[in-house]
Amino acid sequence: MFLSAFMIYFTATSKTNSDNEIPVPAEGTEEAQIIAFYQVPGKQVQHEFNSLADGLEMSPGGPVNALYVDLQKTEGTPFEMALGDMEMINNFYGAEVTKRYSANYADGEGFELHQIPEQQIIMPWGAVEYSGYQLLARTNNTYDIWNVVGNPVILGSRQNVESVIDVMEGNTTSAHEYDQLLNLTSPEDSIYQEVFTNTGFEEVPFAQYYKDLRKLDDGSYSQTTIFQNPEPELTEKIATMQANCSERNVSYEVTSEGNITKLIITADFMSLNNETSLLLA
Repeated sequence: MFLSAFMIYFTATSKTNSDNEIPVPAEGTEEAQIIAFYQVPGKQVQHEFNSLADGLEMSPGGPVNALYVDLQKTEGTPFEMALGDMEMINNFYGAEVTKRYSANYADGEGFELHQIPEQQIIMPWGAVEYSGYQLLARTNNTYDIWNVVGNPVILGSRQNVESVIDVMEGNTTSAHEYDQLLNLTSPEDSIYQEVFTNTGFEEVPFAQYYKDLRKLDDGSYSQTTIFQNPEPELTEKIATMQANCSERNVSYEVTSEGNITKLIITADFMSLNNETSLLLA
């Protein structure tokens, strides 16, 4: 299945603004210290964070891709392997991340949101105030990587973190590009959710899609994909594959109305993955 890579800021290259930075012990060393969120002064993020829609409500307008994963629900599933090594990001914070969201933009910018139930973090290198929030420098004036603590934690460049704060403070509007698709979804029990816009850089037969995945009680998986403005070749391919889906041990449920086609495929994980690859090949 198509799983967009999360944005990882550990390899960012732009320099930080060093105003008001306070030297502290280095992260990832024996000297690293853990601080509780309550020890960080100023405002902290307080926003519901249980779905892709919650992440988009915190996102500036214009994301071409966004993805939300409930990491606890992936444990013990084949999908856990697709996410890569989460130990890296847990070590980055000194605490476990249980939910994760990323938003990516056409200009290459983006940010992430992370749920940290332990409400603690490795002490930053310094802090800069913005709109009452403390932007925490995550490297020693080397890379442009900043956090704002709370529920959830924001991670990104200084500019992108400030843009998220502007949305939360009502100074700019949040992302609404995917409202038509999200209004047709039931995100409960999803392992992950994703939205994507066709910007012309990839040859895909639709304008937008929404996708989610959930594990069923019998151990099989159900994947919902909603296509906006699917091209005729895609709708024809869906119909063709639905006609003989039982031969591949998968089941299809297809509904279409207006410019929307909704497809639910149920199968074991491997068959579901193969089916998606065949459908969008």
